Amino acid sequence: MTVSIILVAYHADRWLPGCLASLAGASARRLHLVLVDNSGNTILHAQDLSPFDAEVLTTPRPLGFAEANNVALAGAGHLEEVVLFLNQDTISPPGWIDRCLEALAADPSLGAVSPVIRTYDDDGWDPSFTACLSDAQRGRLDEEPDAAVWEVDVAPAPALLVRTDVLREVGPFDPIYGSYYEDYDLCRRIRRAGYRIAFVPSARVRHFSGSTTDTPEKERRRMRLLLRNRLIYRLREDRRPRWLELARFFGVEVPHRLIRGLLRTPSSQPPGVVLQAAGDVLGVIGRVAMRKRDERLWNKYVDSHGRE
Repeated sequence: MTVSIILVAYHADRWLPGCLASLAGASARRLHLVLVDNSGNTILHAQDLSPFDAEVLTTPRPLGFAEANNVALAGAGHLEEVVLFLNQDTISPPGWIDRCLEALAADPSLGAVSPVIRTYDDDGWDPSFTACLSDAQRGRLDEEPDAAVWEVDVAPAPALLVRTDVLREVGPFDPIYGSYYEDYDLCRRIRRAGYRIAFVPSARVRHFSGSTTDTPEKERRRMRLLLRNRLIYRLREDRRPRWLELARFFGVEVPHRLIRGLLRTPSSQPPGVVLQAAGDVLGVIGRVAMRKRDERLWNKYVDSHGRE
């Protein structure tokens, strides 16, 4: 199978040289790379792209992760059989892409796969990866990898390979998320279309979690987005009436988080962040409160971006 790699660069000067240098050896074949300049990059155009069949796109303004990747999906000169969404803050060990492509080629029921993900310094497991595993799968992490894949409900976006025809069937990332949970939402649609999602234990990538949240202000924004987007994802994943989940969010979760924030309990968010996140939810409630309206607006977005 062949692959197109979409790599969105946002304030990526620290990460891009290592990412690109290691990526060239991640496959025995020559790779198609779509590099997206999403603002804040001063060395992007000085990078050696000769190991790749590369094209460089530029976003009209700084975009969220979801929409920046969608710019590449729509604007690339072509797309190969598989699309790899790869984060800028990754290091690619040799051969991992080929092992993921072999897994996809061996099982047509797989719509998307991911390598297992280590920390950037290779001294542990990436939290975005372990969050997707069952307890039994976590218990096998330190075992010698075998040929079997580990089926999961969702896989994270640091290194996510999706069949191109599946993307055309289910649509791209939903820009309502901006960043965070856009990968889970894509996996939700892939599963509902009848495909499976899995990790490939024989393939590994290293990832620096949180490279774009390097200031207190950015960390507060990250917390806001996580609270907002987690709710949107829950509304879509749960088959129950959405007003029940919204009532629980505003009537139970928000007050609970406010109290925890005031008491400064471990892993709590500042009360101001919780209130801002609640306001963010109100800003999209006209869309997400009603399932049919939400689906209609999503289909309108996909159609406007060239559904095939």
